[in-house]
Amino acid sequence: MKALDSSSLEVALQKIISQLGQLLNVDYCLLRPFSSDCLIKKSVLYNSINHKSKISIEILEETIIPINEIETINCLNHFPPLFEVTNIIQKERKEAYKIAKIGASLLIPLSLEKQFIAVLGLYHCCSFYDWQKEEIAITKMVTEQISSAISQAKAYEKVRALARREALINRITNTIRSSLDPQLIFTAITQELGKGLNVDGCALSLWTKNDKFVQCVGLYDHNKGNINPLPQSVVPIALNPVLQELLHSQKPVVLEDMDHHPEMTQFDLPLRETAQALLIVPLLVDEEIIGSISLRQTVCPRHWLSTEIELAQAVASQAAIAVQQARLYEKTKQQAEQLRKSEQEVKKLNQYLTESVLKRFLPASMVNKVATGELSLDLTPEPRLVTILFTDLVGYTPLASHLGTQGVATLLNEYLEAMTAVVFHHEGTVDKFIGDAVVALFGAPEDLQPKEQVEQAIAVAREMYEQLDSLNEQWQSQGLVEEPIQFRCGIHQGIAVVGMFGGGQRSDYTAIGSTVNIAARLQEVAESGMILVSATVAQYLNLEEITPIEPLELKGVEEQIEMFSVAVSYISV
Repeated sequence: MKALDSSSLEVALQKIISQLGQLLNVDYCLLRPFSSDCLIKKSVLYNSINHKSKISIEILEETIIPINEIETINCLNHFPPLFEVTNIIQKERKEAYKIAKIGASLLIPLSLEKQFIAVLGLYHCCSFYDWQKEEIAITKMVTEQISSAISQAKAYEKVRALARREALINRITNTIRSSLDPQLIFTAITQELGKGLNVDGCALSLWTKNDKFVQCVGLYDHNKGNINPLPQSVVPIALNPVLQELLHSQKPVVLEDMDHHPEMTQFDLPLRETAQALLIVPLLVDEEIIGSISLRQTVCPRHWLSTEIELAQAVASQAAIAVQQARLYEKTKQQAEQLRKSEQEVKKLNQYLTESVLKRFLPASMVNKVATGELSLDLTPEPRLVTILFTDLVGYTPLASHLGTQGVATLLNEYLEAMTAVVFHHEGTVDKFIGDAVVALFGAPEDLQPKEQVEQAIAVAREMYEQLDSLNEQWQSQGLVEEPIQFRCGIHQGIAVVGMFGGGQRSDYTAIGSTVNIAARLQEVAESGMILVSATVAQYLNLEEITPIEPLELKGVEEQIEMFSVAVSYISV
């Protein structure tokens, strides 16, 4: 599964859901999210083209409820939980089944980092269907693939959030270092944080548990800008329920809708405006609160993301350092040294873990160089000039339906093993498998000149066609296929962000960015048996081996891409 950003996640999930629905020949296949943290904004639906009665996605959504275990319904009329119900949710669910004329369903829950996020449902519009173990097993594998896609999309979004966070922290840190004026520092902190999180207001106040009132020292207002002079509180700390909760927990107080927390409505904002949503984080020094930063929305509720809370906490830490700069100088220096050592240890551990999985995507010769110290790899995500190769089998979905589960497994494993060997033979990197699609890259992790990248990619594409011919002969002799299987290939060169993406439980070496998307789109519009390349690739090839192609519209690509067909067989003169 390739790394995705949130904008392309839905496209990838739609493809996965459609392939599963076609493979198992169901009438509907629906992925319904139950957590906003999983980046899926709406349900993803596959509707069989042979199923004439179109049912709205809203009706199908009502057939799915949060579950912890797999639920199979072979015959709706013989499923007591839907006919012996008393609560309104199950009644609505039963009615939705009837409207959609669904007689059998398979629901499988999805989890991410042990947290329930969604449910995948398969449906047959018939009175009875016996779900096979193989179908359940395939669906479970697909749910793992979906979870992996969501995990990688979250990782990509986290990288972007971290970049924004680091930029903001750096600006605040530079302000603290470049000025001795506390008021200037506090104003910069509230303004940068308020704009960074796009809130209606941000206030920095200094106080301790022994003070009577908070002292507002920095204030940003979205509508009024910087406020001067600064207003002060009129509600004692002892009577302020929000600050009392902060004193008790010393952790952020997160209120997404104040209408649900009437006991907290006495909170006294510096502008004395009613807050509809509130996030307040403490300034801590030696486990004692010396102040707080409050962020508010005045018009509507707001879901505070974990990344936003973490950012507010990080800024609060900077503010606390600014307040106690002189007293904490030596201690901060010691902590910085300890942090540096910890980062070095983490880096060494990451290097070891990275090398342990290198064989999954690098040829043995390169892995051996890394193991012996001849080659040093930095797998931190970074922009690089690479050449991306995409291949995809033509007509794979109907073929898979014809072969059945065991036949698909045999054919696909032999195919992917042969294609991987070709990539490794030409010192390429296997980026990922997406179903029957193979994605390879050249120029990372080991640097290659642009021309060398193209030569390797073209050599791989041509040898893949040769290997596929051999495989077709073998499969036909075994009776697996009647007609030879064909595939198509797209190749593009450009800048992509390449490195390890993922989290603590799983990470993959991959490339992301528009270069990858263009290569994928070239493959999609290529004809069977064609190697389709962009002009950036074609410029390194001989004129005799390329043929210009009429420009085609590439989905999701705004600029016009010049295309060339490359001869599958070519002998340089």
